[in-house]
Amino acid sequence: MSIKRTTLLVAITAVVAVSPAAAGGSATITISHEMRGCHMWQIGNGKLAPNLTVTLKSGTALRFVNNDIMPHKLIQAGGPKLTIVRANMNRLSAVASVKLTRKGTYRFTTKPGEDYMLFTGHKTIGKDYVLHLTVRVK
Repeated sequence: MSIKRTTLLVAITAVVAVSPAAAGGSATITISHEMRGCHMWQIGNGKLAPNLTVTLKSGTALRFVNNDIMPHKLIQAGGPKLTIVRANMNRLSAVASVKLTRKGTYRFTTKPGEDYMLFTGHKTIGKDYVLHLTVRVK
């Protein structure tokens, strides 16, 4: 596949991944397990990344789903104060949520815990990523 086609495909994927959220309503960000780096963010079906920036419309309900092999506590690191519902995502498929009612730039990270008992001894490649998420609300 040519570089131009690959670039176009990535751009289209990014637009499609953010489109449902751009209309307001809701958006979902998943924390998933990866062999390299252990965990990453993903919005919709978009690209996996340890550092993610998204732009959403004011009023969007943002859901975080933990599909990693370890628990995560969602932490707001900056921006207008929010209430995080169920920030302790301490089981597989646990969901935290926030309502983005004010315009601004919000920053999130997680505090990961130890692997769930089912996955004890599971190996990953390299250092575990520290997750950073920037959400711009317009």
